[in-house]
Amino acid sequence: MVTTFICSTGTSAAKILQMKPPQFQQWIEQQNDVEAAAEALFQEFRDLEPSGENLQKKLSAEIHSLVRMKLDSRDRVLLLSSSTDDGYCCALAVAKYLQHHWQVDVTTEKIPELQVKDAEAFRREGVVRFVKRVITEINNYGNDNAILNPTGGFKALVPYTVLIGMLKGVVCRYIFEQSTTVLDLPPLPVEFKRSQFEAYRELFEKIERDTDISKSEWEAQIPYNQRKWFDALIEEIGDRVTLSAIGFLFLDEIRNASTFVPYLSKVALDECFNNLNQLDECNPIQFLERVSRSQEAFRQAEHINLGNGVRWLKPGRTTDRYLVSIEGWQLLVWRAIREDEIGKDYPNQIKVNPNRERRRYAPFVRIDEYLAAQMLK
Repeated sequence: MVTTFICSTGTSAAKILQMKPPQFQQWIEQQNDVEAAAEALFQEFRDLEPSGENLQKKLSAEIHSLVRMKLDSRDRVLLLSSSTDDGYCCALAVAKYLQHHWQVDVTTEKIPELQVKDAEAFRREGVVRFVKRVITEINNYGNDNAILNPTGGFKALVPYTVLIGMLKGVVCRYIFEQSTTVLDLPPLPVEFKRSQFEAYRELFEKIERDTDISKSEWEAQIPYNQRKWFDALIEEIGDRVTLSAIGFLFLDEIRNASTFVPYLSKVALDECFNNLNQLDECNPIQFLERVSRSQEAFRQAEHINLGNGVRWLKPGRTTDRYLVSIEGWQLLVWRAIREDEIGKDYPNQIKVNPNRERRRYAPFVRIDEYLAAQMLK
């Protein structure tokens, strides 16, 4: 499987020159351009083998971490650098090294306003652009095929990268300085109040479309007692309101859900707990939670697509089958049956029209909320 490593990139590649940051900047300016400086920097460490003491003391944090993460020639690497010449120079040099030693597909991109001289621009523009670019890459290649690597670059980007991993269901891997151990941060099943966000989705999309709105319009649309919940999702600039990096991340997850929240119809609820649970080696709740968290797991479980947004899921060699549909971020489970009871012709015997039969199957209950309620009894 081809893995896409998405890496924030810093200036640790320049340590081979043993220069302080101001000296390194002057050194770059003495070259013909940034590309020429990157080539000259690459030549300084090109022949160093990516192993042993070289990894920890001479090569960059990005190279060190990718080696520990088992980079393969079939993989892809996206290096996201600061908007500064020293950051971009180092990213280009790292790309050259990766191509030289692994012949790997590497893309290097400079993120505007990702710099430290203007803290406001860093937060309001640089971080937002960084988050958008990472989201685009994940949406293009799939959350199961991506790994987030915030080892290099600004440490202020680490919490944003980890949050992206949690919400988008992507593994995040990190190596502390001078360590040889990869810290694996799995995509925890983090859930935010999607319904509360969904209620104001049009307003957030308007802010995205128009760049900002007036503070008076924001306050007119959002009740006072709910504004605190949205604090992290917006930035106030004078009398204008725009989306923060986290706001863009949440909006994208509503539009392009990479993980789903499973809901059981009253019929499926009864079938799961009073029928399927009686089977050996059958755990319907565990299965539904697994396919909800992973796009790849969902694709592997898809057995029959009925063509109207409804499909049958099949866990494997067991006899349990699940009739589901996807509505935004919700995985609606309409039926949960046993093939050994219904017969192999179950797709023709059991059909659902979501538009016409919803009342018959309602209410749909969130699995996690149902289980929590059962524990309190």
